[in-house]
Amino acid sequence: MKELLKNLWRQMMVLTVLLNTTLVMAQTAANEVEIKGTVISGNENVVLAGSTVVIKNADGRMVSSMNTRKDGTFSLKVKPLTTITVVINYIGFNDYNSGAITMKQEDIDLGRIYLDTKSNLLEGVTVVASRKKPLVQSARDKLIYNAASDISNKSGNAADVLRKAPMLTVGANGDLKLRGNSNIKVLINGIPSRIMAKNLKEALKMIPASSIVSVEVITNPSSKYEAEGAAGVVNIITKKKLKGTSGTLDMTGGNLEHTGNLSLNMSSGKFNFSAMGNYSVERERTTSSLTRTNLNNGKQMGSLFQESNMLQTTKGGSASLSAQYKIDSLQTLEANYSYWNGSWPQNGGLYNRYTTANQYQEYRQKTEQSGKFNFSEWVLNYQKKFHREGQELQIIGQVSTAADVSNYTTEQYKPDGKPAFIEQGPNNSKEREWSVQADYSHPFGQEGKTSLETGVKYLGNTSRSVYEVLNSALPVDPDRSGSMQYRQQIFSAYATLNFDLGNDWSLRPGIRFENTDINATFQNNAPYTRKFSNWVPNLLVVKKLGERHEVKLDYNERIRRPWIMDLNPYANAADPLNIIKGNPYLKPELTRKLELSHTYTGTKNTLLTSSLYYSANKSAVEQITRVDEKGISYTMPDNIGESTRMGLNVNTVFNPVKNWTVNAGAEIFHLKFRSSSLGLKNDGTFFNSSISNTINLMKDLQFSASADYGNGFITLQGKNSANYSYRFALKKDLMNNKASLTLAVINPFQSNFRETVYAFAPTFQSTQINRFYNRAATLTFSWQFGGLSASKEKDSHFPDQSDDKSLRRRRK
Repeated sequence: MKELLKNLWRQMMVLTVLLNTTLVMAQTAANEVEIKGTVISGNENVVLAGSTVVIKNADGRMVSSMNTRKDGTFSLKVKPLTTITVVINYIGFNDYNSGAITMKQEDIDLGRIYLDTKSNLLEGVTVVASRKKPLVQSARDKLIYNAASDISNKSGNAADVLRKAPMLTVGANGDLKLRGNSNIKVLINGIPSRIMAKNLKEALKMIPASSIVSVEVITNPSSKYEAEGAAGVVNIITKKKLKGTSGTLDMTGGNLEHTGNLSLNMSSGKFNFSAMGNYSVERERTTSSLTRTNLNNGKQMGSLFQESNMLQTTKGGSASLSAQYKIDSLQTLEANYSYWNGSWPQNGGLYNRYTTANQYQEYRQKTEQSGKFNFSEWVLNYQKKFHREGQELQIIGQVSTAADVSNYTTEQYKPDGKPAFIEQGPNNSKEREWSVQADYSHPFGQEGKTSLETGVKYLGNTSRSVYEVLNSALPVDPDRSGSMQYRQQIFSAYATLNFDLGNDWSLRPGIRFENTDINATFQNNAPYTRKFSNWVPNLLVVKKLGERHEVKLDYNERIRRPWIMDLNPYANAADPLNIIKGNPYLKPELTRKLELSHTYTGTKNTLLTSSLYYSANKSAVEQITRVDEKGISYTMPDNIGESTRMGLNVNTVFNPVKNWTVNAGAEIFHLKFRSSSLGLKNDGTFFNSSISNTINLMKDLQFSASADYGNGFITLQGKNSANYSYRFALKKDLMNNKASLTLAVINPFQSNFRETVYAFAPTFQSTQINRFYNRAATLTFSWQFGGLSASKEKDSHFPDQSDDKSLRRRRK
């Protein structure tokens, strides 16, 4: 009997639970409200299948969404809310917004909803002006310099723009550094371009300043970015996409440069086409004098004195064509083709006087160096968005080919003017690279406070270089001729999590795995094979303090692999006493960095950012110079050992008065190099500073003044003296703001800039004085034609701009 009662009790409990569950489910289902309707084209009276329907609550947050069916209908069930808003969009049509709808318990039938076609007709030439962005903006992992908001960027090239971006410096010779480190990963529109990795200094000269919209300086990149680039990532964003039929034209003339840049855009329905082409010619004149003392156990063994005068003319152009097809409201397919062609021939004279205890050598020579390249790149980009905000898939395929020529011809003459010999050193190379990558982001939870970003990438590269040296007075030296074949394969995968921890705390841990396989064979050297794997972690912790302050702590690891230009054993002997060559046995380097930063956002676009950082590298790559017993110096990259950096940087943007904007930055850092194998060490403390002023003198007249200064820089073997530049610009708007004239002057108060370079090693000491003749004046005419309304669609060509989608949503 007792057992029977127990069984009966159990059955009653089960029935009670089942009954309660059924009632709860029934009540929940009964409480849900259905919202339905049909989307119709207003002009053609046809259904619009695939339209995006979004339901938002009173706070503007999405609570449900879907695409309309084949018959144009939709039906969504949501929990009862006080008020809702229904938003519907379809490409080529004006968006529908229901406004606030008060909800009751019954279902809502919106009936037939008609969308009007967007008009692409242009009444004459109409320019839709867009609000000018602040000069500098702060994001979670980057600082954004809006170059288009600075009138001084109407002339010049990308290097001139980058010198005004936060934390970036450009030396007198064009070398780009981020916080004193030249190992930077440079992207174009969020995608790595091989042209930037091959010859960054010359490639930057090929990009007109007027074509750059903004520059993103990313010092704490997430795992989504390739681990290449010890200092960080710089993303150069060119002209944004526009709707309608439109274009821009920029033409610049000056004493040192002539450039032309034309961009066109045509949009019709689901298709968008854009094309861009530019051509530039830039002259650079440099003179230098070198005094070097050769040493042996601290004793002077000889001395070298040189004077040179070189003129380089950089000329070339690039063209790009882009076609985008909007498959539906959630899918986009884009194809891009880019072509670059450039050359930078150098012509000059060189005087040499070399003296030892029992030798005196004096001669003059004429030198011609011809550097040129052809580069083509194809990119296919597919982007799939889902109904849920923040859920996205992107697949990118990329193929590039390049052909390079780097030759020199030296004619040497005796002191009496008679010819001694002619030497030629041709070096030809071809390269092909291909890659495919997939990136996926997924939010978790109803509010998306936690999200995952993950992806994979495969990259392959093959290249071949053939080089030789031909001397009219000497037999062919087999050690100075040969060939190299190079192959590199990289497989990588990453995962990044974004957490909203509450109380204005957020966390972004990430890990990236990269497996690298490098193989090189040489005609006159032993084969080079390297296989290595790297786990590259990073961590970002963010704390928001009220509405104006934000503090970030970041840990990051970055790697640098040997580049083809570093590995190529080709020796450039245009100056036979100073030979430059590659090192086929370089090893990769790993850099670890810790950074603490603070951001203050004030009223009226006021921004103040500051950071304290420390980085260390155990296998740093530096250019090393060695002098042999004959007095000939050989410069090549090498793994020197250890380097550390500690620094503090501050950047601010503010308006002293209504029509005056100031952008200023300063940085102080300590560098330390040490090489046990070479028995060398060097350290020093340096600072860089920059300031830019823009003043609206009247309605259609603007004035800009900018300057930058750095007190020098060191390497393992030496030190450079101070570097500075300054420029002024005056812009006049014309034709009802459809066109403008900009007059710019660069370094007007000096004919040249002087730089002193000190170098030392156990085998030599040297002092070199360089003079860069960079005083210039330019006049730029800019014209905007067609309907220039900015597209509201996210540009799928910028995949790396969406790293913190979940973090940004919480701040709406």
